[in-house]
Amino acid sequence: MLTFEYTETYDYPASIVFSRLIDLKGRDSWIKGITEIQVTPEGPAQLGTKYFESGKYSGFKSEKTMIVTECIKDHLLTMETTPDEKQSFRESYRIEPISEKSCRVHFTIQVGNVPKVAEFFMGQSMKKEQPQTAARLKAVLTG
Repeated sequence: MLTFEYTETYDYPASIVFSRLIDLKGRDSWIKGITEIQVTPEGPAQLGTKYFESGKYSGFKSEKTMIVTECIKDHLLTMETTPDEKQSFRESYRIEPISEKSCRVHFTIQVGNVPKVAEFFMGQSMKKEQPQTAARLKAVLTG
């Protein structure tokens, strides 16, 4: 399993950042490449929410269905693919409050069943994409 981690500091309270993270319908505003999103049930993510995403990342088409497996208000959101998916994904967003007006977000993405030949390219792409994704999230919070 490949693991990609990135940490970014936000000048916003943990509650504001968390509210954006659990808005799964709005992920395409800060995650580049998403072309389709379906959330069941509608509304903010909660334990058990089913999330379908289709998109194009680093030139590769991707479709995945994930389930919210951890959701702790203002602290943690984790989504994982179901066991029947060809490729396993796990996304985790852990929020660490720094003060009442700022927090740190630890982004962790784990991908399983990646062909050996693709590991290097995926690693290079993620090193570039994760800071950009964190910056787009910051821009969405500002707007």
